[in-house]
Amino acid sequence: MASAPYDEPMGPEQDFDFGEPPPRPTTPPVRRGFLLVLVVLGLLAIVVYGVPYVAYRIGYAWEAGRSRAASETLSRLDKQGIVAASELFRLAATAVSPAVVNVQSFHFRRGRDGLAAPGIGGNPMLPSLRGAELGSGVIIDKKRGYIVTNSHVIKDADEILVRIGPGDDVPARLVGADPKSDLAVLQVRRTLDVQAEWGDSDKIDNGDWVLAIGSPLGFDHSVTAGIVSATERNDVRITDYESFIQTDAAINPGNSGGPLIDLAGKVVGINTAIITQSGGYEGIGLAIPSSLARRVVEDLIRHGKVVRGYLGVRIGTLNAEVARRLGLPSNRGAVVLDVQAGGPAALSGLQAGDVIVKLGEREVNDAASLRNITAGTEVGANIPVTFYRRGEKRSLPVTIAELPPAPEVVASFGFRIRPVSPSARNTGGLEIDQVVTGSPAFKAGLRPGMRILGVGPTDVSTAPEFEAAASRLDLSKGLPLKIQAPDGRVAMVLVGGAPPPSTGSP
Repeated sequence: MASAPYDEPMGPEQDFDFGEPPPRPTTPPVRRGFLLVLVVLGLLAIVVYGVPYVAYRIGYAWEAGRSRAASETLSRLDKQGIVAASELFRLAATAVSPAVVNVQSFHFRRGRDGLAAPGIGGNPMLPSLRGAELGSGVIIDKKRGYIVTNSHVIKDADEILVRIGPGDDVPARLVGADPKSDLAVLQVRRTLDVQAEWGDSDKIDNGDWVLAIGSPLGFDHSVTAGIVSATERNDVRITDYESFIQTDAAINPGNSGGPLIDLAGKVVGINTAIITQSGGYEGIGLAIPSSLARRVVEDLIRHGKVVRGYLGVRIGTLNAEVARRLGLPSNRGAVVLDVQAGGPAALSGLQAGDVIVKLGEREVNDAASLRNITAGTEVGANIPVTFYRRGEKRSLPVTIAELPPAPEVVASFGFRIRPVSPSARNTGGLEIDQVVTGSPAFKAGLRPGMRILGVGPTDVSTAPEFEAAASRLDLSKGLPLKIQAPDGRVAMVLVGGAPPPSTGSP
């Protein structure tokens, strides 16, 4: 096989000089696309990760700057002697805490004859204590020894002790109690050193700082801080007259009757109840506003009872649908459901279906506000009542009368009833409207919204029937009621009465 001559070219002719570097190879189209993808991914990574990081750093620098500015401002204020919030708390607590007392009410165990049972070992000289209720109170008159607490703290007490200071327990007498507002006034026979001053609860608003002072779980002079969460809570239905201040200051069993104060060291409320599912503090505490408490306390001291105004109407809250149907400008007001014959409202010309929007100079927002305004109006006052009738705004003069006493049976057991008109959902009858916290009715399980079908063996559907049936019973053994719960269940409940004697070993 012949071979090619040595000097014959073996491939295509090269177009470069042997002294020059060889040209770079051309990048294939696939590699160029890959590089383009890498560039795009890099830009996306910068957008996804880099921009938020930069924004975070900018925001962090902004917040850090604000923090430094706030710290410098606080430092400047401190050097200038301006009082800090913590010092306000301390000053307010220091001003009021010495006027806060521990209240203990004792109940003697009763025999079947109603007399005190023998004490330990059967010794008749030693009274047998059935139990004690723990609460708090606040001194409001140091010269005369008056102390304000809750009615449920001292209800049915055989003995009341007030702890003025460490180891200084003194007996107190009950001046007067008002279960309808859950307030009571005690008096100790001693000149006291300090007293708390009333504040104006009408001036506080949501977000204002408040302090609660009392003896939660027996820890005297405990102070907790919080804010006003809401005012005019009047739909809780634990007292007849309520316009509670709601606060998140920690309130626990034992705080009842203690003061709620503002940062000026003034009493703006009396701590009364908590809303809880666990039995302890869950962030919702209720206090009676000083605007209501002060008037009740003054009446109890002056008269031994509370004198309240009376209009003589049964009222309901107006909702948006009814207001629209009646052609009213808003759903503020209280609709008149019934007018008591011969009462102030009937004499003035008010009728069922009227919507009251103003009493005197005070606006009526709902049924509860009308009840509170009427109760606080001076008996005998002749004032205008403004209302809507068939869409037309009118005004009539009305003379406020004194609220008649509640039926004796209902008042003694701590609940209130109201008639219910027949409707498509029920046949009418009597409904439990209010239950006083800590009362025999409350302890028996009665709650607002339950219906009363009978008293003992007698069916009842009106208040007179209720009173007549109860009058035929020995109420010292309790009040047997046939109750229907809102879910339709029916049961017999015994309210009050002495517990059956124990036959077991101690």
